[in-house]
Amino acid sequence: MRVLFYCYRFNSLSQRLYCELTERGHEVSVELDVHPELMIEAAELYRPDLIIAPFLRRKIPAEVWSKYKTLVIHPGPPGDRGPSALDWAILKNERRWGVTLIEATEEYDAGDVWAWREFPMRFARKSSLYRNEVTESAVECVLEAIDKFERGGFKPEPQREGKWNPKMEQSVRRIDWERDTTEDVLRKVYASDSQPGVLDEKVFGEEVLLYNAFPEEELRGRPGEVIAHRDEAVCIGTTDGAVWITHVRRRGKNSIKLPVLRVFPGIAERVPEVPIKPWEKVEVRTYREILYEEEKDIAYIYFNFYNGAMSTEQCEKLRDVVRYAKRRPVKAIVLLGQEDFFSNGMNLNTIENAESPPDESWRNINAMDDLCEEILKTPDRLTVAGMQGNAGAGGVFLALTCDLVFARKGVVLNPHYKNIGNLYGSEFWTYTLPKRVGWEKGREVMERRMPVSSEQAQEMGLIDKVFGRTPSEFRRELKRRVEEFVDSPEFDSFIREKVKERTSPEWEELIKRCREEELERMKLNFYGFDTSYHIARYYFVYRLPHFRTPPYLAIHRRLGFTPP
Repeated sequence: MRVLFYCYRFNSLSQRLYCELTERGHEVSVELDVHPELMIEAAELYRPDLIIAPFLRRKIPAEVWSKYKTLVIHPGPPGDRGPSALDWAILKNERRWGVTLIEATEEYDAGDVWAWREFPMRFARKSSLYRNEVTESAVECVLEAIDKFERGGFKPEPQREGKWNPKMEQSVRRIDWERDTTEDVLRKVYASDSQPGVLDEKVFGEEVLLYNAFPEEELRGRPGEVIAHRDEAVCIGTTDGAVWITHVRRRGKNSIKLPVLRVFPGIAERVPEVPIKPWEKVEVRTYREILYEEEKDIAYIYFNFYNGAMSTEQCEKLRDVVRYAKRRPVKAIVLLGQEDFFSNGMNLNTIENAESPPDESWRNINAMDDLCEEILKTPDRLTVAGMQGNAGAGGVFLALTCDLVFARKGVVLNPHYKNIGNLYGSEFWTYTLPKRVGWEKGREVMERRMPVSSEQAQEMGLIDKVFGRTPSEFRRELKRRVEEFVDSPEFDSFIREKVKERTSPEWEELIKRCREEELERMKLNFYGFDTSYHIARYYFVYRLPHFRTPPYLAIHRRLGFTPP
């Protein structure tokens, strides 16, 4: 079937749906929401059997939905209407929520219902709920609707009478530090993460947007007062405790989201640092970027980097934790990232914020390579990557430096660098990728700009195994598999072979050559005459809207395309 997507951005949900539909044999073309006239033109060019809108910010033109069956994903149950559905659900402490697939009509969210799903609400960030519960529910709704559409004769249910919830304004999100409890503060930040953030002027003495909050159960201070810092985040007192805020953005168009201490470095001189070593056991809830645990001769390393982006300093810290694990009496080292992301490689925001973005790009990629090399040069332990969440660019190739790579069902991978200004890429991909899939398939992977599902990645040999529908299911099964392998008779022979390979002068020379050649190409990306990387990074960091849909997304806008 020929399916057209309308998207404001080709986001995580859109990418997941693209993978699900194309793997089932459907042809999917994408039109970004640039202008209503272009949406009409896209439909006329492509002449789809069905249009699906996974993520939009404007109304679909009547010229489209009156001619083509058009279904819109709404992140709320039947009867819920309005543009801030998840925000209101979190703020109102809804116990259950849902996703509805509705027909596009003149009136927002009022169309007939083709499918819907309900799920229990976690107390979590909006972006986390969106990437997990909302995405899984939306996929089920779309697959059900496509089945109904193909069979024919289905009559959708009229939309339930419900309530229109307006766009949530900052007056609703605003924190009252003298009255709000820790849970109140968390709920407001959760409802606003990752967009638009919570506007606040009290804590830092100027208007900033707050992002990414964590509860603190031990430290105390006056409400609205910064009382400590850790890992570039700050701890702020509440009426009954404290919260950590990791990122802020100054109000205004020319500002970007950054770790708090990058925006307000003077705080580090005014309040104490309260560090926690990754392997230090802490009995209370608090914020920590990296967590190291040992269980049954296996080291597990969790790294909670916001949106999966890894700054130079975060790469260095993670490298040091891997070094610590290699000194411990463990048989295996498992990298687990976090539930929403494994890793997305370099941190483009901290690079953009640097005095010299080319120099910071160079520092960041070298720190990523140092981390990857530390993992590769682990001859006497099993190394495992456990991809609980999505991964992109250098984050995928960080995982491939491990001996075994496992991923959760539904995870989406972007194993290429092309979308950030045609970066060549590093992280030893010229070694790990052909080793897994061969050079011919490897070139195809790197040139293709589209996402792949974890299932498809397994099929092509990019990763080893896919299992577990939820992060907790995935972690349980991963632990079982690793424990079973390190206790098996095959483990000793595996380690002997690995030591033989990784300690040979030939292997050492190969790894050295791969890194040098990759970095020579990256140096051209950072310092050469072609500024594509710097332009693409700028557009990404400042979240500038597209002025056209690129042909790699839009089949209907490629040269030589002929409508049916």
